[in-house]
Amino acid sequence: MKNKIESQHINEMHRMGRIYGVLALLIMIGVPVIAGLYFDAMPGFFQILAASVGLLAIFIPVTVSETIAYTPVFGSSIYLTMVTGNISNLKLPVANEVLKVIDVQPGTEDADVVTNIAVAISSLVTLTILILGVILMLPLRPILELPTVKLAAGYILPALFGVLGVGVLQPNLGGGITTKGRMKGMILPCILILFINILFVYIIRQPIIVSTFQGFIILLMLPVAWFSTKSLYKKGKVQVFLPGEN
Repeated sequence: MKNKIESQHINEMHRMGRIYGVLALLIMIGVPVIAGLYFDAMPGFFQILAASVGLLAIFIPVTVSETIAYTPVFGSSIYLTMVTGNISNLKLPVANEVLKVIDVQPGTEDADVVTNIAVAISSLVTLTILILGVILMLPLRPILELPTVKLAAGYILPALFGVLGVGVLQPNLGGGITTKGRMKGMILPCILILFINILFVYIIRQPIIVSTFQGFIILLMLPVAWFSTKSLYKKGKVQVFLPGEN
């Protein structure tokens, strides 16, 4: 009976996830399109393509890889996770922590139900904080404009990127999988990117080439990082430990 109820829950979540995922996509695309048409400020197709091609070169492979990597952890909650975003810094730690606390194996039907609840609560908390921020923005404006507050606010962005950097550097990949020495695979891509920047900015003196094609440069570095990491893994310089291994 329990398995039947859980299966019904998972099937219903997949059905609702597809429906609301499409609706969310239509809203995200529809709002700027409607605003552009209403205010007669709609850019042309080639203008949109020129502005977005660099970002698409980065985010398309990242999105595909994240979908493949995160779905086994989140299960049917992957729909809500993708729509609300901030996966690696919020949703993934929440899902991993709740599975660890209640001692549930990732990929099971129990884990699917639990991660749904965890991601939903996390999204509601985030939404509540955003709503409070919007409501209190004007009442708190005199306080936010104090010199001491402005000084402290200047450190928010560096602190945020510092936390993101720590998250990238940590050995825990999620789902109980840990690594050792995986950042060694980024040495070669970093050297190549540094060389490209020096070549076009200081030698050829055409920095616009780097800024225009930075998305493609990063995309090109993905296979370089993959082959570099794989080579180091075969040599034992990079190690991967599955759940339960030392």
